[in-house]
Formats: sequence, structure tokens, C-alpha cells
Amino acid sequence: MKQSNDFQSLNQKIAMSDKEQERVQAQINHKMNASPMVRKSSTPRKYYVALASAALIFMLILIPAIFNNLEKPSDSVVVADEIPPERLEEILAPYEYNEILHVEEVTEGVVVFFTRTIKKDINIDVLHATFIKKTKYGWDESTEGAEHTIQEKEDLSHQLITPGSEESPFPLVFGKILNPDISSVLVRMVERKQEYPAEIIVSENGSKYWFTFAEIDREEIFEIHGLNKAEQAIYSIDTLYGNGESPELLEANPNAENFELSAEELEIYERLKVEYDTQLLIGLSPISIAKFYVQAAMEEERELQYEFYTDRQDMMQIDKEEYLSEMGHSSLEQIRNTFFGIQDGIFHDNGDSGYISYMNIFGQEWGFQMVKEEDGSWAVAFMPLQ
Repeated sequence: MKQSNDFQSLNQKIAMSDKEQERVQAQINHKMNASPMVRKSSTPRKYYVALASAALIFMLILIPAIFNNLEKPSDSVVVADEIPPERLEEILAPYEYNEILHVEEVTEGVVVFFTRTIKKDINIDVLHATFIKKTKYGWDESTEGAEHTIQEKEDLSHQLITPGSEESPFPLVFGKILNPDISSVLVRMVERKQEYPAEIIVSENGSKYWFTFAEIDREEIFEIHGLNKAEQAIYSIDTLYGNGESPELLEANPNAENFELSAEELEIYERLKVEYDTQLLIGLSPISIAKFYVQAAMEEERELQYEFYTDRQDMMQIDKEEYLSEMGHSSLEQIRNTFFGIQDGIFHDNGDSGYISYMNIFGQEWGFQMVKEEDGSWAVAFMPLQ
């Protein structure tokens, strides 16, 4: 068969010598043994966005855990057996205390006794007892403790702290000795006839304070006796509530429960809640004013309650802002136990001042101090109970 010129030309091109064939075969083998060339494609932008988002979420989860671990010591941290002075100062600093009287070691930490002054120009001294817990991480302030104001007219101030948790070191009764003839204090349970001698604390200026841990239920009657050097009782008190102001306990007064405002008093009181106008008080009896004060306390109308205090500058004053921020709240039970019965009291007029004597539901005799204002109306004295 006759081939075309093109095929003849192709045959001529393919015809190679043996040396040429060997060289071509070697090049083919070299290409086959070489690693293949891979062309890299560009990474999509969505991949980087997803990766960045995942990293951000991871960091948001990880960073708080890191800081929590930094703030919280490991379980291997050794906590000092005694509270470090700098830690005690850090805990008590917000109170602006005057003096740390005593640090009493208890099973779960310490109880710290200290004093502070609410308003220095009128010298309202406050005695505190607070529980500071020892934990595996260090020393932490608890919510357990109490305070009471010191009234110089008393022989002995006192307050009962009841336990608020299983780890609480309380009950505790504590106070200040104001009668210099009292050298020791004894707490005695009436029914169980069990006695608890008190520890005495002497401050830097020589003032005496006392405390004792005693198994006392809040509903249980207990006696507090102030003894002289001959261990004779020169001051005694029976009380259900160690609040530092309870006089001697007499027979109960069930009529005290009937506390309420009369229809006329209620109408005036409601008008005072809308807008306080002292003109509404002119002509009202001191007992009505005192009842307004108690009613406002029951309703937690603290600003209105403050308005019933005297404005006279020659009498003891407490600034309104300071009163609202620093003076403690009273529960309904405390108000009931202390003030119910005042509606049946007797007012003793001393001219520009006076007081209401009354008997509360436990039969305790109280005095509630009142002050006559310049417009002739009556107002409540600051620290009115006597």
C-alpha cells in the first residue's frame, strides 16, 4: 500500500538510533519516578472566619476559668491559725471602727468585738460583735453578728445574738459595763438554773465590756446580774430579748396587742404620707404622735418616721441621710414586742419635754421620750426609749 508523504515523513521522524532510544527511555523513567507537582488552591475566606470565631469562643470560655483559678487559692494553701492583722483590718475598715476590743477564738474562726461612733458630735457609741470564718481559702467575714448603741444612763448594756447557721459560734450575750461598782457579770437561765460567768474586756481608755457564750433560746427568759467586788448583785435584769434596753420583766399585758390608729388618727396619718405638714400635728396628743411613729415603723416608711423626730437644735439630732443609711431596721416582731401598749400609756408633761410610760406585751415598763416643738406640737426625741 502506498503511503502518503505525511506518513513517510512521520516514519522518518520516529526512526532513531539505539543511543537516542536509550536517552529517551531514560528521560521517560526520570519523569515517572519524580514526585508529582501539586498546585495549591487558595483557601476560602469563610474558613478563616469560622476559625477566628471558634478561637474567640474558646478564649471567652477559657479566660474566666483562668482568672477564677488565679483568685481562688489551691486546696494546698496553708491558712494561718490566727487571723492576720492586715486581713482583720481589711474586713473591719468599712465600719470605720474606733477600737478593736478583743478577738475571741472559736471553733470555726473568731468573734471580734469592736466599737464605732455613729455621729461624733453627739457621741452615739455602738458596740459590735461579728463572726469571721476561717475557711480553706482564708479568713472571710460572715453575715452573723450584732450591734447596739450604748446609753450612758444604764448600769449595764446587753444584747443576745442567736445562731444563724450550723457553723455559728452563737448564742452570745455581750455588752458594756457602765456602773463602775460592777466588777463582774453573771448570766443565769431562769428555768434551767444554769449560770454563765462573763469574760471582762478592758479597753485602752479603761472602759469595761463583757461577753459570754451561753446556750440561750431566743424565747427563753434569762437573768443578767452585775456583781460588785463582794460578788453581791447590785444590778439585775430579767429579759426575753437581750437588746440592751429591756427593763425588769413583770407580768404579761395582753391588752398591749390591741394597737391600732383611731379613725381620726388614720385619716391624718394617710394625709401625712402624701405630704408631710406639721400643721396637721398641732393639737394632737403626744400619744397620737407616738402612735404615728410606730405605724410608720411597721410600714417601713422610714422617711416619714424620721419626720416625727424633733427639729429642735438644742436637742440631740441625727442627720436624715445618716439615719436612713446607718440606723438599723426593726422587724415587725421587734416593733410589736417593744412598742405595742404605748396606745394605753400615760403622758408625763415636763413643760418643753415629757415621756409616755407604758407596759408592753411582756409586761415590761417603758418610757418613750417626747419633745415640744416651737409651734407647740409634740415630736419624738431621738433615741426615745428609756
